[in-house]
Amino acid sequence: MPISNGVCVKTILILAAIPQGLRLDKEIRLIEEAIRRGVKRDLFKITLRTAVRPTDIRRAIAEEQPQIVHFCGHGLEDGSLLLEDDDGGENKPVSASGLVSLFKLHADHVECVLLNACYSAKPAIAISEYINYAIGMNQPIGDKAAIKFAIGFYDGLGYPTSDNQDVFQRAFEEGKLAIQLEDLSEAQIPVIQTKTKEKPYKPMDIAILVKFLAPCLPFLMTVGNKAVEGASQKLGEDVWTKAKSVWALLQPKVETKPMAKGAAEELVNSPSDTDALDIFQKQLKKLLDEDKTLAAQITRLMQSDEEVISKAVNTFNQTISGNDNVVQNVTGNNNKFMGRVGGNATIN
Repeated sequence: MPISNGVCVKTILILAAIPQGLRLDKEIRLIEEAIRRGVKRDLFKITLRTAVRPTDIRRAIAEEQPQIVHFCGHGLEDGSLLLEDDDGGENKPVSASGLVSLFKLHADHVECVLLNACYSAKPAIAISEYINYAIGMNQPIGDKAAIKFAIGFYDGLGYPTSDNQDVFQRAFEEGKLAIQLEDLSEAQIPVIQTKTKEKPYKPMDIAILVKFLAPCLPFLMTVGNKAVEGASQKLGEDVWTKAKSVWALLQPKVETKPMAKGAAEELVNSPSDTDALDIFQKQLKKLLDEDKTLAAQITRLMQSDEEVISKAVNTFNQTISGNDNVVQNVTGNNNKFMGRVGGNATIN
């Protein structure tokens, strides 16, 4: 849909699922307000479909041919999105693989997919194989934070940008900032993935994956505990964010494999124990050899920010070679001391 100066209007397709009991009406209204406030408001057209079923999504994307697809609703821990069934009375999960197939079919016009739902990082990572930008949530996100992120994202799209600025990356950062300014702890939940189909694909180095995860496991495997609140301070915000995204993909599989789960738990107590590292590495290799799709998703995620991974692994290598008795304090609310993670033990 061209405008007078030859610039094309971008269509934003909002897909709202199971609106009862959720914040969706408010989210949609605030998105529309954010677009209308923007300097570039004439460059966007908003279309809306509510109470969507799988057929509705398929048809809406084909008919509207949007550049931006925004889904708001429920997400399940396995990465599925909850829609309504054909009768409108029951919930119907749509798998991440189904979403990938859908967006692969429309990769010629969809530029950005925003999945504003819990546990949606997994499908976002998979979708980014074909779509330039895919945004998801690496864990449950509260209604208030989800709305703040959406407002900030669309505010960012409407702001003027310089020629060398990445518009969608800028909008993503604006969304995270909107959460941070409310002093919410959920600012690290949204994650953005960029298109990976044309990126050179390198086989995964399991040893690198294990060394990256090892110092993070004491925090990753205590989700919900107060100790987790100090993770970004101890590990660095960029490392902690990346580790959560990787673990969100791995954890469901690890939990189903007793030997892999046991090896991970051993590393919680001894993050730099070389024998424990070796056992965990063998278990992860076996697990990922059995699930090539999962291996590919994690590989793409690791390769999307190699500088962060490399820095964390180098630090961990120095810890192993330099001093087996390195001790890391773990704190919770108000810096209350929770315990220490040592070279070969967790000290309460």
